[in-house]
Amino acid sequence: MARRNFEPPRAVLCGSYTRDRDGLFRIYDELVVTGCQVLSPRRMQFDNAAFVRDIAEQGISPQAIEACHLSAIRQADFVMLHAPDGYVGLSAAMEIGFATAQKCPVFSCTAPQDIVLRGLVKVVPSVYDVLCVVGLR
Repeated sequence: MARRNFEPPRAVLCGSYTRDRDGLFRIYDELVVTGCQVLSPRRMQFDNAAFVRDIAEQGISPQAIEACHLSAIRQADFVMLHAPDGYVGLSAAMEIGFATAQKCPVFSCTAPQDIVLRGLVKVVPSVYDVLCVVGLR
């Protein structure tokens, strides 16, 4: 599907939603400020349960929430990974693999600790740099 220049870049934010929440919120804010349409998560209002979910997702299974997140990755122009200190959990590792299989580029401000994942993620200083790399600015 060809994109029109006036459409905002579509992004998905993956990674740790529990470690370095301030950093997570900074990335989300940077996506919004640079004009990106954040497909997932739609909001940054999370509960504090073992499986992090938006407060509007109460009563929805983790599998259904993950299915929506993966569907968003299929529609995205890029994935922005939040990997504090290089940490990538199991769900985020799966999402990186899924994005890679979908030919959706994955970016992060921090390189993953895992050597295989590091080869699948392009490290950039900021979201603005992502937009320049993927030709959306």
